[in-house]
Amino acid sequence: MFRSRLAAAAATAALAAGAVVGIAPLATAAPVVSACVSDLQSAQTANNAAIAADQANNPAGARIQNVAAATYLAAAIGDCQGQPTVVGANVLTATATNATALVYNILGVTSSALAAEQATASALTQALASAT
Repeated sequence: MFRSRLAAAAATAALAAGAVVGIAPLATAAPVVSACVSDLQSAQTANNAAIAADQANNPAGARIQNVAAATYLAAAIGDCQGQPTVVGANVLTATATNATALVYNILGVTSSALAAEQATASALTQALASAT
């Protein structure tokens, strides 16, 4: 009788341990974000900061954020290879409009820079909608 209880307890412990080992990784695993999506999200964050700076009539602050966004967009050009065509097209559009915003911020024309940054935001949103 003692042996059967011991065997039952061992079997129960083994099943419980197996359940914990099998379930725990599922519960703690974070969603994996591709390098493409990460680059696009970072570019979006920098672009949003540039928009805020231009709305505050701070072209110097916006320039810094335009350069940061350009860096992330340059990385996205390479990291988004293999994504749907619409992602690549929107990355190129965002890159061009961000460069335009940077030029306007260098010239101190925040209203035009803001319009270009809003176009960048639209392209990034569209790219993120299709990126995996």
